[in-house]
Amino acid sequence: MKISVLGATGPSGLQTVLEALERGYSVVALVRNPDKLTIKDDKLQVCKVDIFKEDELVPHFGGCDAVVSCLGEGGGGGSLFGRNKCTLYTDSIRSIVGAMRKSGVKRLIAMSSWGSAVTEGEPFLMKWVLRRLLIGEILENIGEMEDYLNQECQDINFTTVRLPWLSNGPSTEKPIQAENGRQYLENSETQISRRDVAKYLLDIINDSSVYKACVAIGYDKKK
Repeated sequence: MKISVLGATGPSGLQTVLEALERGYSVVALVRNPDKLTIKDDKLQVCKVDIFKEDELVPHFGGCDAVVSCLGEGGGGGSLFGRNKCTLYTDSIRSIVGAMRKSGVKRLIAMSSWGSAVTEGEPFLMKWVLRRLLIGEILENIGEMEDYLNQECQDINFTTVRLPWLSNGPSTEKPIQAENGRQYLENSETQISRRDVAKYLLDIINDSSVYKACVAIGYDKKK
């Protein structure tokens, strides 16, 4: 298995790279600053790219079984604080998809978030804390990314994985609950380990049941 990982120097991307190498995969880590990725492995190739320029991505996607995007925008300051509109997700996904089409790669897995679109009856934490105070503009842009994939990328076998809060702890070995089309999971814990997310991202590479889907995941409280 050979994968390209975008955002490999971020905390989630790093765990994805480590998990993939542990499984024996070949990994192409596409980063802005290669010096930040200090891992050494014969199966790891670290490449400097501008993620917004599809022609820079094309040669690094060739021959890969999947592209995994762990790109993310930091929180801190939602609509009440007047932050500039977030466009990271829509700008990057267009260059990623364009490069995938040019290189002939069909499988895309991208990290998303619970609450990427407003739904009726949202929990207090999501409606008032996340959406109003912390990362409302980020959630809006994530939703726009998902809309773009659903509406304009049916030739790509994409999965966006909607996540709750992320922790930096080790794998918990807890069972993961996943539901297609859900914005959040009512019977799930509201935090998940980045390493367990990495495992899930890699586990679904060849899972056709989640092709062209947006999937919410979390630890199942019942187990």
